[in-house]
Amino acid sequence: MAWPAYQKLLSSLSDTPSHGVTMGDLLEDRDRSERLQFAIDDMQIDLTRQTVTQDQLHMLLQVAKEAEVMQKCHAMLDGKMVNTSEKSPALHAHLRDPSQPLAQASVDIMASHLDRLLSLGITDVVSVGIGGSDLGPAMAVSALSPYQQGPEIHFVSTIDPSQMGDCLAMLDPSTTAMLVISKSFTTPETLANMTMAMRWFDDADIDTSDRVLAITANPKKAKELGFVDDAILPFDQGIGGRYSVWSVVGFGLMLAIGRAGFRAMLAGGHAVDEHVLSAPLYQNAPVNLALMRYWNVSVLGRQAEAFCPYDQRLDKLDAWLQQLEMESNGKSMDASGNRVDYFTAPVMFGMAGGNGQHSFFQHIHQSAMVTPVTFLAPLRPLMSDANMAADLVADHHDQLILNMLAQADALALGDANDPGFSGGRPSTVITWLQLSPYTLGRVLALFEYVTTMSGSLWGLNSFDQPGVELGKIRAKNYLDIYKGKAADDLLTATTKSLFHQLKELKDSLTNKP
Repeated sequence: MAWPAYQKLLSSLSDTPSHGVTMGDLLEDRDRSERLQFAIDDMQIDLTRQTVTQDQLHMLLQVAKEAEVMQKCHAMLDGKMVNTSEKSPALHAHLRDPSQPLAQASVDIMASHLDRLLSLGITDVVSVGIGGSDLGPAMAVSALSPYQQGPEIHFVSTIDPSQMGDCLAMLDPSTTAMLVISKSFTTPETLANMTMAMRWFDDADIDTSDRVLAITANPKKAKELGFVDDAILPFDQGIGGRYSVWSVVGFGLMLAIGRAGFRAMLAGGHAVDEHVLSAPLYQNAPVNLALMRYWNVSVLGRQAEAFCPYDQRLDKLDAWLQQLEMESNGKSMDASGNRVDYFTAPVMFGMAGGNGQHSFFQHIHQSAMVTPVTFLAPLRPLMSDANMAADLVADHHDQLILNMLAQADALALGDANDPGFSGGRPSTVITWLQLSPYTLGRVLALFEYVTTMSGSLWGLNSFDQPGVELGKIRAKNYLDIYKGKAADDLLTATTKSLFHQLKELKDSLTNKP
């Protein structure tokens, strides 16, 4: 890695926990809390349990300067071309900046379509999309369920017909609308699911012209497939799929929580933008989170990272984070087209912490493979039923948060009486007062910055995903072969056998002789 401070970091490893300095020693440093705790409004980010010394932190900050992390961040926020392979800006932060025309136009077009759908008496909306067109909105709708005030939103992503079938089986076509979300409007899974849902509407003699909407950065393609201008919600090509929940891709979320709720989420994200622009490097929360990811992955060789929200409503957050980081930074080529010779994005996984403790925490605590953990939690419970016993809600929530803190400290400190718990296992603790649209906006924007800043540290373009395309191309070729439009030279012997079996089963299902 080109950064000179990186070599100094490698030579400093004799000072890390398990090499002379323990985590207990580090945590006894009274100044550590000031240096490794950060705040954005009521959100507290605690990095004190990371296995980094003060001198190493100084070197990491030097790496951030050498990698020009903030210059690249400013270029993104200024709308400059930062996606070099696709020659486009990355405009997702503009969508949450009220001074940007792009933000107001996006909210306005959603609001007008919201009123129109609600006037039809719509009670359910099927949101059809995959990847960034599904993970963000689905996660946000689930997280903000106590703020639900509009139609029920149902998400269908995979081409597996069981998912669409199970969804439609419980709905009434006369009170159902559909959102078809695809940046290119060529995504095979999404278009296949659209076709299936359209057949369902047609079989019920339902006119879909005013209840099926296309959400895309390619309106021309949507028109070719039969959508009229009034049924298309466009967004800019500079909005990447995994960064797109702030755009019209989040229309399902606005339908669920209303205009004010959606604007509050945008405001939360914008609060992080302002923090990034105003905080000095050593106090900049996402910069320091990104540096800890860089430290763990590229210096210490830790190739996985776990996310454990101690809030069951955030159970889908890990899937969103997984795509955000692994699709953005899971690269073997840097932004200049050179092959990298170091680890980049960690393998991201997780689940809501209470369940995670009974799933993979054995590995977290004792495996020879050290996995950093990010713990997240609201300090106050959010009651969705006013009839619940308030004292029990408060008691259960406090037990949940105490569990989280116990896990973090057990990982850091270990057990002096048991050699199986050596301690020195890093974690980050992020807390806020109470989950809300505003809070969720801050959480999402925070980790967007962690990902793009980590990408800058690794010299990557965090806004493209060339590795995703190879599998798509091969899948299209396989479909052509399956339909007899191409020769089967690409197929292995075992794949040919499965092709033959699939055709036989399809013929029997459709009663062909």
